[in-house]
Amino acid sequence: MILADAAWLWRVMATYLPSDPTVWDPSGVEAAVARHASTVRMVADQPERDHVWRAAALLHTLTVCPPLDSPMNEFYAMATAHAYLALEDVKVSRELLADLVEAAQRGAGVHEVGDRLRAALT
Repeated sequence: MILADAAWLWRVMATYLPSDPTVWDPSGVEAAVARHASTVRMVADQPERDHVWRAAALLHTLTVCPPLDSPMNEFYAMATAHAYLALEDVKVSRELLADLVEAAQRGAGVHEVGDRLRAALT
C-alpha cells in the first residue's frame, strides 16, 4: 500500500491547480497526510485502513481543513483523492469525488465518505 507524504501533496497541488494559490493553512496538508497514514482503529467493526479509506481521508481532511486561501480547496481535495487512487490503479469519476466533497461539507464523516467511495468502486 502506498502512503502519501507532504511533498507528494504539494506536487499534486502544483500539478493540478491551474494557478499558484496562496496556502493559508499548511497544517491542513499535514493533517491530511497524518490522517490517511493512520492505522489506529478504535471500533472493531470499522473497515481496515485500505487505499479506499486512505483516499477518503485525504479528500475529507482537505475539505474540512482547507489549506488554501482560494475557492480551489474543493478541487484540490478531489484532485488529491483522484491522484492517490490512480497510484493504486483505481479509476474514479470526478463527479463522484465532487459528490463526496459536498457530502463532507454537509457534515458526512470520513467513514461515510469512505463507505460511499467503496460502494461506487465495487
